[in-house]
Amino acid sequence: MLLNSNRPVHIDLLIDVVWDDDPPATARQQVQNRLGSLRARLGTDAHRINRNSNHYTLEVGNEKVDGLKFRSLCTDAEIAAKVGSPERAVTLLRSGLELWRGSPIEDIESVKLQVEALRWREYHLKAIETLIEIEFSLDRQRLLTADLHSWIASYPYHEGLHCRLAEAMHAGARTAEALGVLSGLRSRLARELGINTGPVVEDLYHRLLHGARTATVALG
Repeated sequence: MLLNSNRPVHIDLLIDVVWDDDPPATARQQVQNRLGSLRARLGTDAHRINRNSNHYTLEVGNEKVDGLKFRSLCTDAEIAAKVGSPERAVTLLRSGLELWRGSPIEDIESVKLQVEALRWREYHLKAIETLIEIEFSLDRQRLLTADLHSWIASYPYHEGLHCRLAEAMHAGARTAEALGVLSGLRSRLARELGINTGPVVEDLYHRLLHGARTATVALG
């Protein structure tokens, strides 16, 4: 219900979340009993559960749920970027990303909720990608290397993030390390997934490699 804060959730969905495809005969009653108990504990303060027929809605303010705060900050950042305020957009996106701790819905095996977890990871990744694009547009890519290392740890197969890290390193005169990043991605994808890197990675690798060789010849 937190994942669907302020939106009605059908009791059948709650049953599916708890028991997947094998609910007991008493599933509906068990869920209703638990929700009734939770409603009583929450009361009628700033957060409460309302029932309308077979739907339940958790009413809660954005400031009470990190996920809601994150989505709100990302929306504000999108608006700021559109009206020509990239610095404000960066501040808002970084504030939103700071709310993340680990992965969404950790240690919960529900198939239904794993789909939701994937959706929230997509929100997270979009915020990261947007922040990177803005920082690059402000010519601050060299300041992103630490962040990019951290994000790559969360998305170890993401080619775009690896390319951005390599570009940031190259901008900071660390071309050899940039080539190492792309080579490492090549090896990881081949070893762990049995696939090759895409054309964008290969093109960047060869451009950086050619640039490094040209620089070596010039210095010689």
